[in-house]
Amino acid sequence: MRCAHQGREGHRFVDAIYLRIRLIKKSKVIWRCVQLLLHLIAGIILAALFLRRNPANHSTSAGFSLWWHTRLRKIFGVQHEQFGDINRTPTLFVANHISWFDIPATGSILLIHFLAKDEIASWPVIGWLAHKTGTLFIQRGNRDATRQSIENIAQVLKNGRHVLVFPEGTTNDGTKVGHFHSRLLQAAFDAQVVVQPLAITYPHADGIHPHAPYVGHVRLIDSALGFMASDDVTVCLHFLPVLEPKNFANRDALTAEARQMIAAVVETLPVSE
Repeated sequence: MRCAHQGREGHRFVDAIYLRIRLIKKSKVIWRCVQLLLHLIAGIILAALFLRRNPANHSTSAGFSLWWHTRLRKIFGVQHEQFGDINRTPTLFVANHISWFDIPATGSILLIHFLAKDEIASWPVIGWLAHKTGTLFIQRGNRDATRQSIENIAQVLKNGRHVLVFPEGTTNDGTKVGHFHSRLLQAAFDAQVVVQPLAITYPHADGIHPHAPYVGHVRLIDSALGFMASDDVTVCLHFLPVLEPKNFANRDALTAEARQMIAAVVETLPVSE
């Protein structure tokens, strides 16, 4: 009888610990949601007051973007580690794509302009802020629109800015690197700037953090709440050696080399079976 009583007490103790953990996590998520709302309001006010209509050529928008993404990363409680040196001259960065969080992760350490799908431009608040911070938009499946995007990227690079593109065109589970589309890298040839491959990883004991991949039927709200509920998310940014377009026969060869360098980092990480 005594053993049975002790067993019940032990189960109650464990249940109480689990309940406390759930309450702490719930409180943390609520507090982070409040911080996120306040950050959105502050961003809207500051963007309306200080950013010009054509931010792609204005350094203030890049500074605002750096502040915005740094604060966003901290609100979500995500740590970051940087490997390698960031090229300081105007650069076309090309990266693998795992999560929507790749944007604040890279934007929190780089004064950079992003290329995003045109649907984002119509999103309430987020689309407006993206435009204000100098995001460039591309219409998928439209060759004329892609050509215009290449020209826009090249112009920003010629103006002395950095641009980041995700040549996969979609996210994946982080265990592999998908096919890289080469058309966007034509901008590096046109602007005569270097390309720097960037490998993004979210290391975890299981290989990749379970909340990182934004794939399949995962909803944005669920992914965001997963990040908020965690305290062990770290994003690693591996800045690899720069590539000179003039050293490659064409954009396909340049793209293949950039992809191979990124895959050498991403696809060699341990993955849980």
